[in-house]
Amino acid sequence: MIGLGLDAGGSATRWTLCDAAGTVLAAGEVAAISGHLYHEAERARLRQACSALAGALTGLARPGAVVAGITGLAADTDEAAVAGAAIAAALDLPGAAVRVREDTWIAYHAAFAPGAGHLIYAGTGSVGVHVRADRSVLRTGGRGMLIDDGGSAFWIGREALRAVWRRRDAEPDWTSPLAVALAAALGGDSWDVVRTRVYGGGRTEVAMLARAVAAAAGEDATAREILANAGTELGRLALALVRQEGGRPVVLTGRAAGLHPLILQAMRAAAPALEITLRPTDAALAAARLALDPLG
Repeated sequence: MIGLGLDAGGSATRWTLCDAAGTVLAAGEVAAISGHLYHEAERARLRQACSALAGALTGLARPGAVVAGITGLAADTDEAAVAGAAIAAALDLPGAAVRVREDTWIAYHAAFAPGAGHLIYAGTGSVGVHVRADRSVLRTGGRGMLIDDGGSAFWIGREALRAVWRRRDAEPDWTSPLAVALAAALGGDSWDVVRTRVYGGGRTEVAMLARAVAAAAGEDATAREILANAGTELGRLALALVRQEGGRPVVLTGRAAGLHPLILQAMRAAAPALEITLRPTDAALAAARLALDPLG
C-alpha cells in the first residue's frame, strides 16, 4: 500500500508519498490549509487546496491511506471531520482511509518515539508537545496569535512591526536597518502600504517578516533583541513540559527555529539544564509513514 502524508502549515501544505518500506516516491507542496475551519471562506480554501493536491498526484502511485497534520486543528473535532471529508472527496478515497491530526503531533513522531522526548515547534505559530508512551498528548502554548504564539515567526514579525511603528509615533522620520528590511519585505515604508499588506495578508504575511528580522540582526540591536526574546519564549514552553513530564531530550524544530543562531542560544540560556538540539524534521514524510501504521 502507498501512504500519503500531509504537513499543512501556515505557509504551505507539503505532501509526500511513500511505499510500504517507507521509501519516498514523490513529494511536493500546494497552498496552505488552515485548521480554523469556522467560516465558509476557509472551507472553500480547504477545498481548493485539496483539488490542487489531487492534481499534483495525477499520474503518480495512488495512495491507499492518508495522514494529514493540519495546523490549528485538534483531532476528533468537527473541523477535523470536515478536513478529512474534503481530502477523501478530492482523492476519491473512503473516509476511513484519511486520518486528520494536529501538525505538531506529526512533527513529534518525526523526532521521537512516544515518551522519548519533548518537541518545541516554532513555525508560523509555536507550541510544545510531548506524546506519552500511551499516545496521549501534552501541549504547552499553541494557543494561536490572538492569545500567544510566543517565539513563532508570527510573533517575531509582529514584535518587529510594533517596535518600528511605536518609535515612529514619536519620530516620524526615524529609520533603522530593521525598518529598512521590513519595508523591503512589504514593498514600501508608508503606513498605507504596511496596513494593506499586514491586514490584507493576515497571519501568514506577518510571519513572513521574521526572515527580514533575521536578515537585519547583524546591524540592528532591536532585531537581535526580538530574536533573543523569541528563544526565551520557546525555552518557557520546554520548561513547562519538563515540569509536567520530567526531563527529556528537547528537539527544537520548525522554520522559524532556524532563522538565526540567537534563537537557539537564548532558548538554551532560558533552560540551561535541558539538552536542546535544533533539528529539522520532515513532517510530511513522517505522516506518510504513519499512514501505513495502524497504530499511527
